[in-house]
Amino acid sequence: MTTSTPTVAIIGAGFGGLAAAMELDLNGIADYTVFERGDSVGGVWRANTYPGAACDVPSPIYSFSFELESEWSQRFGSQPEIHAYLQRTADKYKVTPKIRFGTEVVSASFDESAARWRIELADGEVQHFDALICATGQLSRPKIPNLEGMDRFAGDQFHSAEWNHDVDLTGKKVAVVGSGASAVQIVPAIADQVSDLHVVQRSAYWVGNKWDHQTNPLIRSMLRRVPGLARLQHNVEWVWYESRAPLISRKAYIGQIAFEKWLGLKILREIRDPELREKVKPDYRFGCNRVLLSNKWYPTLDRDHVSLHSAGVDRVTEKGLVLSDGSEVEADIIVWCTGFTPSEYLAPIDITGRDGRKLHTEWKDGPEAFLGITVSGYPNLFMMYGPNTGSLTNTITYLLEKQARYARIAIQRIGAEGGWLDIRQDVQDEFNEKLQDALGGTVFTTGCPGWYHTDAGKVTAVWPGSHVAYTRATRAVDFADYEHRKATTH
Repeated sequence: MTTSTPTVAIIGAGFGGLAAAMELDLNGIADYTVFERGDSVGGVWRANTYPGAACDVPSPIYSFSFELESEWSQRFGSQPEIHAYLQRTADKYKVTPKIRFGTEVVSASFDESAARWRIELADGEVQHFDALICATGQLSRPKIPNLEGMDRFAGDQFHSAEWNHDVDLTGKKVAVVGSGASAVQIVPAIADQVSDLHVVQRSAYWVGNKWDHQTNPLIRSMLRRVPGLARLQHNVEWVWYESRAPLISRKAYIGQIAFEKWLGLKILREIRDPELREKVKPDYRFGCNRVLLSNKWYPTLDRDHVSLHSAGVDRVTEKGLVLSDGSEVEADIIVWCTGFTPSEYLAPIDITGRDGRKLHTEWKDGPEAFLGITVSGYPNLFMMYGPNTGSLTNTITYLLEKQARYARIAIQRIGAEGGWLDIRQDVQDEFNEKLQDALGGTVFTTGCPGWYHTDAGKVTAVWPGSHVAYTRATRAVDFADYEHRKATTH
């Protein structure tokens, strides 16, 4: 059976889910429902309310290209500003009325005969849709280590993405476990409030200057009033960031060394203690891991009441932490800045495809997809921010728009012809073979720490090329790559 208005389920109302919803709506596909487990749109920008939370990509390009914002108070938007921007955008494009807040999807299974997805919600409700778009994000499930003694700690403890604003840090001994993106923002933000601050570092990050500044009211007015000026600002920032893409290549060794020397000078300028300088210096290539941005991180670590520990946590005691080198850290409060579970794409949703196959079982050795969007054996399912589409050199919102466009084109075909589309296994395999070959020529396969790869070393998180290359790859849907089959029941 064919239908000109396919029904679509979208899971998640962050940047990815909103991009998908607006792409559908702007192209005549209005019969969709967005399922969001939180109480508002925003995704990570709704959940992460920790002190100092902000973006490390300039706001002119960390926004939808079709909905540029002129009112950012600073070059790099803060969490409240980004959250408010997403709320306004969802309202403006009339997505908000189609979002079911406080609603969690627990399973999705594909009915081959009906060519529809069966969606089950946490309260037991079941709905059916012609297509499914999963926009759950890579950084949506906090990762808290399972350590001996965590239940015996006498003080308060929480993950950075689940910040407990009822806990007063004033005059307290605080241990921050982790030294990544959230810790780099939290530690300077709370340093003046606490009596003692202990930072437990698993691995050091390269940290660059954050060229941030307050925006000028006159400039903001001009961006609103002068036609094309906001677009010009967006394009200039985008090209500047896109120019960094070659630095992830192993062939860019000289450029990587040059940046390491430059960032090493930053360490020399901002840290007095020679021992501390050695602790914060990474032992891997520039670009191998996320380059963090902060003007306050190093000076804060160098303060008298702040201590950096380079040994990991072995166990938790009633009074604090015992590190792997045997040293003890006394704390009243523990903040776990231990990141997320980015390789567990779409978890904990139970996803069943053709012939009863289980997605998470097939992905046990690492997730993979075609263009990070579709997976063989799971027809009419599309992903936003799927495997190997992480952005390190430019803005993720750009890639999300391209993924939304690709999914929309495929869904239009489903509406026009009915039945289902399933990416062929041989096409997916060939794509991933070429993808891993390309990744072999990047810094990501040089022994990087962090979460870009599985424990076995397979890189599953990042795109190995430029955003321009991804645009070319997703410009059109080649339906010859897909198996198309009609529904046999209504």
